[in-house]
Amino acid sequence: MKLTESLRISWRAITGHKLRSTLTTLGIVLGIGAVIVFMVLGGAFEQDIVGEFEQEESTSMQVLTTTDSNFGQGGFQSNIYTQSDIEAVENIEGVDWVAPDGDLSVVQLRHGGETVTGGGGLGSFSVTATAPERFDHGLFEMVDGEPFEEGQRGQAVVNEELVDLYDGDVEVGDEIDLVFKDGMTETVTVTGIVNDDTGNGIPPRVHVDTGYYQTKIDDPDGNRERAYSFLLVNAESLDTVDQTQQRVQEYFDAESDAAQLKGDDQGIDVQTVEDAVEQFQSIVNQIAVLLGGIAGISLIVGSIGIANIMIVSVTERTREIGIMKAVGARKRDIIQLFLVEAVILGSIGAVLGVMAGLGVGYVGVSITGWPMVYPINWILIAVAVGGFVGVFSGLYPAWRAARVDPIQALRRE
Repeated sequence: MKLTESLRISWRAITGHKLRSTLTTLGIVLGIGAVIVFMVLGGAFEQDIVGEFEQEESTSMQVLTTTDSNFGQGGFQSNIYTQSDIEAVENIEGVDWVAPDGDLSVVQLRHGGETVTGGGGLGSFSVTATAPERFDHGLFEMVDGEPFEEGQRGQAVVNEELVDLYDGDVEVGDEIDLVFKDGMTETVTVTGIVNDDTGNGIPPRVHVDTGYYQTKIDDPDGNRERAYSFLLVNAESLDTVDQTQQRVQEYFDAESDAAQLKGDDQGIDVQTVEDAVEQFQSIVNQIAVLLGGIAGISLIVGSIGIANIMIVSVTERTREIGIMKAVGARKRDIIQLFLVEAVILGSIGAVLGVMAGLGVGYVGVSITGWPMVYPINWILIAVAVGGFVGVFSGLYPAWRAARVDPIQALRRE
């Protein structure tokens, strides 16, 4: 039997039972649609965060504390990077500057007669002590004003999120009162506004000079020193980033105070922006695949549905099969006929699933403001899976149809 004839007969059988065929393909539509939605949203989320960093190379690297439980993302706060470590890193070949990062115990902000409470940790804002070199960097764009002067108290740089916190009523030259946990109040003048959004959920933030930072620990030699939870290191040029990263990592692995102060289950990781981006992409991809796998359970349900309907179809068309055999149809012709019908059902479900998934994904990214991403590889995989599900689901029914005894089939009413 020619393939075109099998297609014609199969299509006639499918369209002859429209409701049944629709319900049969629904499981495939839902399964593939869910997979595509997850891949669209996962890709859009990833692109929204890392897209701008992929467009330009960076000379910066971050020194952070990692544990086995935080996927190396620096979520663990540990004040182990001493002032001695900072000075030693500044003297490493290839290092341009080092900017520490330490949170201050500020519990309230006052500006323009409005008070905001809840600073520190996961609060509504944070106040960070750092170095002005931090803002001389591609990741952090000064949108207005300039950085504060090093060693100068009474000055601050705020980010755009803090401006939004006060409904846009913060400008360069304004004063902000910082109320510390011990009740002390410091007034700072805004010298600049920075865009420091690196896609990690940056809160409203006030940046001040390290002169405000008073967190001290005993270093391995028993001396009291300031200690920070994070360092930003900048290499002298793009050409020396990799070598500089290696030297800084070697220092923290062997000679640093931090190496002796960290916990046994902690590590110190020196990451370039590219390293952080790749690590984030890996985690997002793993999550997307996991969610896609869960959604793929619907494909199993859909394949069972197709197999069930094809078995019913064999039973209903027993007499038709007998007539076809009586006029010369071979076993392989019968197998081909039912396989083609199953593949058509699976392919229709795959195409409709891809369309539904892209549609729902587009609505999702439109609501979140993320860029639309078309997962071409997953679309091709989805279509292939639809065809495979059809073949897999139709094998047994086709084999069963081919074994029908034509004499017994012709006797069947």
